[in-house]
Amino acid sequence: MKRKLVIFSIIFIMSFFLTSTMIYAEEINVTSESAIVIEQKTGRILFSKNIDEQRAMASTTKIMTAIVAIEHGNLNDKVKVSKNASGIEGSSIWLEENEELTLEELLYGLMLRSGNDAAYAIGEHIGGGDIENFIRMMNDKAKEINALNTSFANPHGLDDNNHYTTAHDLAKITAYAMNNDVFKTIVSTKKKNISWQNHQWNRALHNKNKILWNYEGGNGVKTGYTSKAGKCLVSSAYRNEMQLITVVLKSNNIWDDSTALFDYAFDTYQPYQVVSEDEYLRSIPVKDGIRERVRVYSKKEIEIPIKEIEKQKVKVKLALPKTIEAPILKEKIIGKLELYLADEKIDEAEIYVKEDIPKKNTKNFLDKIIDHWLEN
Repeated sequence: MKRKLVIFSIIFIMSFFLTSTMIYAEEINVTSESAIVIEQKTGRILFSKNIDEQRAMASTTKIMTAIVAIEHGNLNDKVKVSKNASGIEGSSIWLEENEELTLEELLYGLMLRSGNDAAYAIGEHIGGGDIENFIRMMNDKAKEINALNTSFANPHGLDDNNHYTTAHDLAKITAYAMNNDVFKTIVSTKKKNISWQNHQWNRALHNKNKILWNYEGGNGVKTGYTSKAGKCLVSSAYRNEMQLITVVLKSNNIWDDSTALFDYAFDTYQPYQVVSEDEYLRSIPVKDGIRERVRVYSKKEIEIPIKEIEKQKVKVKLALPKTIEAPILKEKIIGKLELYLADEKIDEAEIYVKEDIPKKNTKNFLDKIIDHWLEN
């Protein structure tokens, strides 16, 4: 009787936890009008709510400002602050006209304290003195990243009818930016001192992003607020070998919403390695080569976030020629590996060869006959 009672208790407890997990996943709720969670490497969407609705983005704009500046500028450049930059409205790091700081210092002021003055000074410097040129660079980069529902009208995020994005686009922009080590270092910094000319002390910058302090693995990215955009947050966290990015736009509580999204994604998904870098895939017949077949390999690792029940839906498709004609050069790309989850394409990798295979000639043919004769 006791044994039956123990077994029943175990089954009940297991059922409770399984049911609780399922309910948690289904009933996750956020106050923000738009929200998304993606995995950074693959861009796979793990949660979504109104992700393609165009909205004001406030200071999350500065993610794009920063990555364009990092890619086109030199961190050691001296930037002279203009009157326009020092007089910009909104959040500020108290820049003064004609003051000089390095581009790196301005980037910390931009991303930690959300300085609109820093954004404008950076834009003028990188744009060659022309803020409109910098804005064009921002929009060009958005197109390059495939953030096609985004339009930038300024480098700081103050409200403008031509300044908008979507939660999905912001996630794409952030995923791109997080590939840059300089960007990652800046947005994960909690505190930083930068110079302050004509003052006895430095500017002490304290990052506004509470995720860095309050969430395990938090490593970025940017807060934002205007009356039109409401409270916004793009945040990132690394845990369980997954780098996740969340975006919440027009939220009643950016911290609770973002934490709930992270908790859901980390609890529900695990990294699943489908193919490793340089993994052997198969061999292909070679036409007119000194060898009859060539081995082919994956150019990169593919690891995706996945629910346990989804593993059976993973499909790998290899797009390869039936034969390949010699000569074949080492590192030649000869095909593509595509990863699907059910019918959704998640990722892809190039397929390549690791060796040279020359075209066979008369000498090769005679050598082969002689080798064969000696063997027998």
